[in-house]
This record gives sequence, structure tokens and C-alpha cells, in this order.
Amino acid sequence: MDIAQNDPRPHHYRFAHLVLPGLARDRGPHLVDGDPDRDVAAELAALWDDFGKQLPDAERLPSDGLRGSRITLGAHRLLVVVLPRPAAPAEAYYTAVVQPEGTGHCRYFTMEHAVNPFTGEPYTVLGEWADGSHLNLGSAEPGLSAFLAAVVTVLDESEPGDATGRPGPARKPQKPERRGLRGLFGR
Repeated sequence: MDIAQNDPRPHHYRFAHLVLPGLARDRGPHLVDGDPDRDVAAELAALWDDFGKQLPDAERLPSDGLRGSRITLGAHRLLVVVLPRPAAPAEAYYTAVVQPEGTGHCRYFTMEHAVNPFTGEPYTVLGEWADGSHLNLGSAEPGLSAFLAAVVTVLDESEPGDATGRPGPARKPQKPERRGLRGLFGR
């Protein structure tokens, strides 16, 4: 199967838009809290490679640059994933599985590569997967710190325990605090 130059690569796109959001939905709190001695990068690479085995050889990609860590932003707990460098629109730079303060569920955010169709200029978009839908939350500043700040802003503008993004009280985003690496599956 030939992939057009501007189409997302199936391995990259599906990992960020199907595999990880599915895990966030099904195993959310276990992803943000687990054994601190587990190597998240190794588990992510194994997950990436296992998913790739379902694809034709020509669509498989190496896991170069794939890594993850757990952090705390204020009272929110996150598993932040840095993906291999995107090469096409809709491929993600970063994703975050987030357990908002005071909830028993997780939300899933992406920062995606985009290209202005009129000018050809690249930009980044903040997205969220909620209730099986991919929400475009608008353009965002590039970079991991900007992604995390944008996620916290969305969380802080939502009602506590609300996964729909309804407005609520706003608070100033806090600097990430590293919590160390933990196992993805809480085993």
C-alpha cells in the first residue's frame, strides 16, 4: 500500500490515535500509577513493535525516539509519551494519559503536527479523544512544555470529574514535577 506524502503513516497514526487512547480508556489509572521501577520506554517500544506486527512490512516503523514518563502537574497525574518524530499531518509529537484531580478515570490528549493547506506552513494542534471522538482543541504552541501547559489549562477549565471539557474555574498551570518511570500496566 502506497501512502501519499501528506497522509499520516498508519503505524504512527494508529498507535497515537487508537492504541494509546484505547489503553487510556481501558486501563487509565493503572497507566499513571504503577511500579516505579518498571521501564516505561521499554514497555512502550514493545507495545509499538507488537502493534507494528499487525501491519504490512512496508508500513512498520522503528520506535526511534519513543519514550514516556510519569509526572504530576499540580494534583493531576500524567503518563506523558514522546513519539517518534511526526512526518505528516495528524501524526502526534506527544500524548498524555491524564487522571485529573479527584477523578477515577483518565483523559487522553495529543499534540499533533499540522500543515496550513493555504500556506504550507507547519503548526501544532491540541487534540483530545473523548467518548470515541477526536476533538480538535485548536492550535497550540509547539514543544513539550507548551503541550503540558495547554493540557493543564484544559483540565483547569473543566468541571472537576468532567471529561466533556465544560468550562469551570481556571487556575494557573503549574510546572511539571517528575514522578519517575513506572510500569504501563500496573503489574
